[in-house]
Amino acid sequence: MVTGGSYIFALTVLMALVPAVSAQVTPDARAPAASPSSPFPADARIGLVDFGRVAAVSTSGKAMSSRIVELRSKKEAEVQARSKDVAALESKLTQNADVMNAAAREQLRRQFERAQVDFQRFSEDAQAEVQQVQREIEQAFLEKARPAVEAVARERSLWAVLSMTDSGLVWWEPALDLSEEIAKRIDASAAP
Repeated sequence: MVTGGSYIFALTVLMALVPAVSAQVTPDARAPAASPSSPFPADARIGLVDFGRVAAVSTSGKAMSSRIVELRSKKEAEVQARSKDVAALESKLTQNADVMNAAAREQLRRQFERAQVDFQRFSEDAQAEVQQVQREIEQAFLEKARPAVEAVARERSLWAVLSMTDSGLVWWEPALDLSEEIAKRIDASAAP
């Protein structure tokens, strides 16, 4: 017979995974804003961008984040509803085991085990769906950001614009950060 503790532990782990995975790639609205000590250097040939911050401050980035949070919340609610169903079966099995005949107890045990397997699959599918939609939304945002990055780079005659999170930067001059300017450019391009 399955104990409630092992089921609760598995449920806790599964519920924690969906938001944790999403948090790794969803822009953090609390990301620090750039506060360059000086304006962008006129002689600079390289600029930097933090796409997480661009997404956190731009209108389209906020909309992207909102869609991801909405989907994640919906899937969490569905997982919780399924977990209650499984918990109810487990409770019925443990509380009524003494008053059931062997055949009824065995049928309920099989039903509970099937429900556990279905719950596990559903949880994994929900997590995979959230991750897939998140990747698609983020890719669409990056495609929308590319023209803004290119326009800013051309206006400033830059040779390259590096992603602060993907380039392996260890140190940089804060004035090279173009994130706010790129966010404003994205918002301006979306305006009617």
